[in-house]
Amino acid sequence: MAAQPPSYKTLASLSRMNLLYQLQSRGTMTVNDLAEAAGLHHNTAREHLDRLINEGFVTCAPEARDSKGRPKMLYSAADGASTELGSIRSRKIEAAQERADQLRRMLPLLPAGQRLVGCSGPAAQRQLDALDDHLDQAGFDASIAANREQLNLHDCPYSEMVKEHPEVCGVHYRLIQGVLEQANGPLRAVGLNLIDAPHLCVIDVVAMSATADEVPTETTTDRAKHY
Repeated sequence: MAAQPPSYKTLASLSRMNLLYQLQSRGTMTVNDLAEAAGLHHNTAREHLDRLINEGFVTCAPEARDSKGRPKMLYSAADGASTELGSIRSRKIEAAQERADQLRRMLPLLPAGQRLVGCSGPAAQRQLDALDDHLDQAGFDASIAANREQLNLHDCPYSEMVKEHPEVCGVHYRLIQGVLEQANGPLRAVGLNLIDAPHLCVIDVVAMSATADEVPTETTTDRAKHY
C-alpha cells in the first residue's frame, strides 16, 4: 500500500480539523479556549496544535503584555502572506517551486487551453505550483475545468469525515485560499461548489488585477449545498 501524503495524515484527524475550524471561525484563541471549544483535554489539544503548526496550517505567538509573568500562547489559523523569513509556510512555497521547476524541465508545458485563465506570468505560476503541491500533499486529485475558470477536485479523500461533519469542506477551502495568498500572486479562490460532492467539488478561481477591488469570497455556506 502506498504511503499517504504527509499533509493528509495531519488533516485526516477530525480533532485537528475541528481545531482548525475553530480558529478559522473564531480567530485567535488560547489552548484552553480551543480545548473547550473542541471538546478536548488541553494537553491533547496542544499535541494536535503542534502537528498543525509543523505543517504550516497554524501559527503560535505569545500575547503582548506589559505585566510580569509567563505570557499566554495565542494560536491562529495561518492565512495571508507570511512575512517571516524562513517560516514553515515560506519554506513550503519555495519547496513547491523547486519541485515544479524540476518537473517542467522534464515534461512539456501544458497548452494554453489547459491552463487557468489569468495564470500567465511568474507570480501566478508560483501560486499554481504552491496550490498543486498543497493539493497533492493533502491527497486531492485536481484538474482544470473546461471553462478554465474553475478547479475540479475529484473523489474527496476526506469524504467519510465530511458526511458527518460538512464544515470540514470549508476548512479545506480556506486552506486553499491561504495557499494562494501566501504564494503572493494575482490568483484568488472565490467560491466553492459542493453540489456533486463527494465525487466532485468545484473551486472558482479568478485573477485579480493590481488595481482591482477585492472580489468577495464565497464560502460553502454562501453558495454550496452540503451532503
